[in-house]
Parts: sequence; C-alpha cells; structure tokens
Amino acid sequence: MPTDAFEDSVDLEIDLLEVVAPASPYPSLKTTGQKELRSFQTVILENAYLRVTILPEVGGRILSIFDKRTSTEIMHAPTLLGTAGGRRGVSMHYAGMSLQVDGTDRLNDFGPVDFQVEEPPEAVWIAETSGGTGLSFHLRIELPDERAELVLEARVMNRTLRPVPYNGGLAFHLGWVAVDEEVAWSPHRKAGLRVHSEELEHGQFLNGRVVRSRFSEMATLGPRQVDVWKAVLTPFSGVEGLPLVANDVVAFVDETQIQVQATEPIAGARILLGLADGQTVEAPADLYPEHVLTIPLDDLPAAPVAIAIQDADRKDRFRGEVKKMQAPPEPFLPGAEAPAGVGDPEVASLDEKGLRRLTFSPTHRAVAFLELGHRALAVGEFREADELLENALLYNADDPLTWWAKAMARRLAGVEEESPELPNAHYLAPMEPALRAEAFLAQSPNQGREPNPLVAPLKDKPEALIEVAVLLLEIGVRGEASRWIDEALRQRPVAMLHYLAAWSLLEGSRMRAEASLHLSAAGRLPFEPPYPWREIERRALRDLVVAFPDDERLRSYAELVVPSA
Repeated sequence: MPTDAFEDSVDLEIDLLEVVAPASPYPSLKTTGQKELRSFQTVILENAYLRVTILPEVGGRILSIFDKRTSTEIMHAPTLLGTAGGRRGVSMHYAGMSLQVDGTDRLNDFGPVDFQVEEPPEAVWIAETSGGTGLSFHLRIELPDERAELVLEARVMNRTLRPVPYNGGLAFHLGWVAVDEEVAWSPHRKAGLRVHSEELEHGQFLNGRVVRSRFSEMATLGPRQVDVWKAVLTPFSGVEGLPLVANDVVAFVDETQIQVQATEPIAGARILLGLADGQTVEAPADLYPEHVLTIPLDDLPAAPVAIAIQDADRKDRFRGEVKKMQAPPEPFLPGAEAPAGVGDPEVASLDEKGLRRLTFSPTHRAVAFLELGHRALAVGEFREADELLENALLYNADDPLTWWAKAMARRLAGVEEESPELPNAHYLAPMEPALRAEAFLAQSPNQGREPNPLVAPLKDKPEALIEVAVLLLEIGVRGEASRWIDEALRQRPVAMLHYLAAWSLLEGSRMRAEASLHLSAAGRLPFEPPYPWREIERRALRDLVVAFPDDERLRSYAELVVPSA
C-alpha cells in the first residue's frame, strides 16, 4: 500500500506540572504527582510495513514506530509521559525519539511545535522557530511507499548574529543493548533499530538511552548558518539472536538457522553462507518484508562464519561476518514481564557490577537503582543513597516507599532543607505506616521511655508494626530498625518483633545474650497472629532456629514458614 499521512489522536497519562520558579527563557517546572489522562493530537505516517506516530504537541517527537510485519512496538512505550529531571526539572527522556540541537534535550522538548503534512510524497514537517537558544529547526520525516524505513532530514539554523553552542542529533530511549554505534537491539523483545547517518558521527548508549549526534563534543554554529544532516531509521523485529543489519536486510545466523527480514521486496535473492572449513553453501530465496524468512540449517559440515545476500542481478545487498553471542549482552530476567521486586533473588543476589549493568534494562532499571540505594544506606553512604534513589524515582515515580527511603537518606545525611520526598509519599499513600515511622525516627531519640504518641495509632495494628520493621531491616538500616522495634514493643508486645530484633542482633553484632532475651520475651506471649509470611521473617526464623535449636515457641513459628525447621 502507498504511504498515507493523516491526523489522529492518542490518549496518554501525564504527570501534571507546576511552575517552581520563573526563569528565562522558560520557567522551571516540577511534577506534582497528580496524574491525568489526556488526549493529544498526532500525525500518522503509515505504509504496508510500518505505522509511525508523531506527537506535535509534545516536542514533535516520534512517539511510536509500530512494526506491522510482526506486530511489534519498536520504540520504548512509556506508561507515563514526563518524569523528574532534565534542564527544566521535568524530562521526556523516556518517551519516543526527539531532536537535539545543542547537545542535550531541547528546552521546549515537551512543548508544542509546528507541523505540516507534505504530499506527495507523504511526509511530515516538524518545525520550531523559538527554542530559547537562538537555534531553530525544520525536520522532515518521510516513510517511503515500499520500504520499512524512515528517512529524516534536519535543517538547523542559527537565527542570531553570534556563534551559539551546537551539536545536533537524535535522542531516543530504547532500553536496549547497543550492538554497535548504529544498531540497538533487545534480545528480550527480539526487536531493534538501526540509525544510519553519514553526518551523525558520534554514538552514545547510556542507561538504555541512545544518542546519535553530529560531534563527540559541543561545537558552535556561526551566525545565520544552517546545518543539514540526514538519517535513515531501519526498524527490525522477530529475529531470535544478535542481528546483522544493513540498508536492505536484517539477518541472524547461528549453527541451527538463518533468519532474514527484508526492508523491501527482493525477489530471486541468493543467500550464501561461508563455513569454517572454507566451503560455501547457498540457497535461493524470495525475500518479502511481510515475513521473517527462517531457513533451518541441518547437517552442515562446519559452522557458518560469514553470510552474503544477493539480489537477482547478483548484486550484494548484504555481506558480513556471523556474530556470536556467548551470553545476553543486556542483563534481564528471562520471562519477566514486570520489574522484579527488591527482594527477588535475581536482584538481591547480584553484586554491584551486576546491578550497575541491570540499570541498562528497560524493565528493571528502577529496581536496580533502588537496590543500589538501599545498599548505600546500609553502609552509611547516605548522600550516595540519595542520588541512587533519585535515579530509581526517575523510572518509577509512583512508588511511595522509594520517596520514603529517599527522605530517610536525606535525614541521615544531615540535609535539613525542605524537600518533596515525604509530601510526595504522603500524596501517593497517605496511610502508609512507614511515613508515620519516619516522623517518629526524625525526632530526637531522647524522648523518654513512654510510648510515643506519633506511633500510638499503630498500637492496634501489629502487622503494620512488623511491616515497618521488615522494611527497615530489608534496607539494612539496623540502627533505625532497632529504634523502631523498641518503640513498637512499647506500644504492643508482638512475638515477631522480638524475633526480628533477636535476628538483627545476631546478624549485626553477634550479641547472643541480648538476642536470647528477646526470644524469652516472645516465648512468654501467646502463640497467635500475626504469623510470619514475609521473606525476611522466613530468613530470620530459619537463622534463629539454627542458633537456638531448643526454643520450642520459636520452632512453632518457624514451622509455619520454614520447611523442616
């Protein structure tokens, strides 16, 4: 089908913004934590292979590249439009692809831009006249009729009479591993994108974000000068392994199969394989973009080491060496559809290097930053914890416990100025017991031995008292956990609080005598709910049974959750 261009709309959840302080040329903003579903005008480019969605009302970004051939979304699809960070306090880093003109996200990166549909050929122009830097641009986005690719042409102009900082390019969030400077690919989603450009010389892949820019360092654009650059975007999907990508075809080869996805129809093609023993084998093939061609490789005399694809005229459409992947280059949890929790073994068992690599994963980066932040808290690196938890919130701003942990990190670091952490957490979860705990822990520890009135509302909620203790122990802030457990036991004697206190004493300081006092106190309480169920309760009971094998009451609780305790 020929390319069609038309206007449409899309409903997206956004985080409502408010002005922090006036500033030139645009005011600083912050997210309010309030969400709203809003309809945005879009411009659609669509042919037989791709459907491309452009969002003029939000910086003119390419929001979506949907590969109709395999029903796969190529771009990262954000669940929320807008996160904290960026030049103005709010960022659209993780929503689609946007144009850069001065080496970073534009000041108007999430504001409206002008657009115009060109026909024929079907293309869309995006333009911004005033972006606060003296630079303006026109960007032409074309989807050719019979090819699965996008052609971009940018024209960036210095509108002033003085040199201005300039480094044009494209930035997009895919959350994938970079195969090379041009290609990003997700083994988890079996999809990727090649950005080919003679002018965009520099490629950078950081935290799942790809930036292709004109230069490796900031340059300048002279008065009234115009810089023109082009880029061809080739989406691909449905390949099972590390891809080889060219203008017209994408191929994957291992010892069991060949997979080829074409950008345009190539009838009468030949696929040639070079083998490790020097032989060459070939197979005829008609390549059509609608299908991923798969050819099983049975009984080859040697492993394939090179591949070439020729058209009917014996012209090379692709030639390259077979890439071998010893392990997935992107750390992800196979089969996981949602971010793993902090307590998941896959995350909690990783060393720091593994967690740092996991911050590149689109689905697990928030929890990786969170775990790193917790570990920094546990060793007293409170300012580092604050920064790591800030990164976690960039990817998961709806988590009230991360806001709470960040507030605790700032308090322990001695930061006294007002900050949004606790108000945000209260907005998201006003009845969260950890917030009441933080209000208590923020007070001076010299409050006497009487039950604290701040904690009194939780007196009849033993599960809440335990939950806070578990949260603090999971993070590893044992001093805060000890203060909380002491106060909670003043409010209400609870067996699991005694067991958690005993376990913390054994784990943190090997104070067996004091731990045994808590076991004795727990033994004098009725065997009653709340019963243990959390992983850290399970771990605490298992370890305590090993240390105190003759404590029958302890064994009664442990047998509920620990096999053969």
